[in-house]
Amino acid sequence: MELVTLPPGVDTLLIPLEGAVQAEPGRRRVIYFEASREGVVDREGEDIAADALWASRELFLKQGNIDVNHWSWLGNPPGTGMRPEYVIGLPLEVRRQGPSIFVKAELFSNLAPPPPGSSGEWADRVWHSLTQMAPPMRWFPSVFGKLAPDAVVDVEVRDGQKVRVIRGPIEWYSVGLAQRAQNPALPPVSLEPLSAFAKAETTGQPVAMGRVAVVPYRTLAKALTQAAILTAGDPRALDAKRGLTGVPALRRESLEALYRRLAPRVLRGLLLGRVEGSVEGVAKAFAKLGAPPCAARRMALRLGKELMTPKGVQGKGRRRP
Repeated sequence: MELVTLPPGVDTLLIPLEGAVQAEPGRRRVIYFEASREGVVDREGEDIAADALWASRELFLKQGNIDVNHWSWLGNPPGTGMRPEYVIGLPLEVRRQGPSIFVKAELFSNLAPPPPGSSGEWADRVWHSLTQMAPPMRWFPSVFGKLAPDAVVDVEVRDGQKVRVIRGPIEWYSVGLAQRAQNPALPPVSLEPLSAFAKAETTGQPVAMGRVAVVPYRTLAKALTQAAILTAGDPRALDAKRGLTGVPALRRESLEALYRRLAPRVLRGLLLGRVEGSVEGVAKAFAKLGAPPCAARRMALRLGKELMTPKGVQGKGRRRP
């Protein structure tokens, strides 16, 4: 039985935290997207065969790029010449699942502040919009390339409109990210593995993205369930075997029991948007529910740390509030 549910279409909770999720030098900026889907017509009236893209995947992986709005190839405005400063990343892997082609790519990271208007700055802008804004910006993928001299292009009539069906071969050079979807049927860029990548790469563990913790809903729901089990009956009994006696035992056991009783309620508040997703907001929620002011912030930090720490790697001497 699930304790809570999210609105339809939502499966991830973004929780801004402190310290533990600061951007780390060298952290890889990996994104996932469905680049194309055979049988679906884009805004230009074209349908690209999955076989055509799949056959050109090696060219894309070796020589292709990820850019903004195809501006690195077409210019800004289009027709003004190539603009390499709009290249923001490189493809890492291409996978096929039925009629769909999926891409795993990496945006550039900067070891030093990038020059204004450079590729590094545009990569920072896109990454910032995905990880530091609430709600995150939507970026939609669009395939860019050219037809080979011997390419086959059929013209079909679908729903009263002519459709150019590109059979290939083609030369696939790039995927542009844009805020207007070239193919409205395709979902926006994701920070979590999609479809063909999901089974192989999804661990269910929270991921730090800059100052945001991306917490899969299943992970949070499991934490809520475990918290409910832990707090059933008399929570102080959970600390009876710790060997503490006297006043220190009373104080530490009481705070531990209080944390275990309040943490599920704070988690529910985060999930439902009733608690501000920051250390201060979470600490305020703990205090409002009865935690001593001196312990509320430590409880907030502990909750964030437990969400970000995979089960089984926590130290045996974990500090308690």
